[in-house]
Amino acid sequence: MNHYQIVKEVINEWDPKHLLRYTSEDEYEPEIRLIVSSLPTASVEKLAVVIHQVFEEMFSRSGAPSINNCIQVH
Repeated sequence: MNHYQIVKEVINEWDPKHLLRYTSEDEYEPEIRLIVSSLPTASVEKLAVVIHQVFEEMFSRSGAPSINNCIQVH
C-alpha cells in the first residue's frame, strides 16, 4: 500500500471535520496530498504538526484539530 492510500485511510477513518457523512470519500484529498508530501521524513511529532498546519490552512485556525488530536491519529 502506498503512502497516499495509508494516509487517506487514516484521515477518512478519523474524519476530523465530520464531513464524510455528507460528502464523498475524496473530501480530504487536498489535505491528504499535503500531508503525504512530508512523508516519509517526518517523525510522529513533526507529522502531527504538519497535519495540524494543513487543516488550519485549509479550514481556518478555529477549524483545525488540536495538536493532541493529530498525534493520537494512528
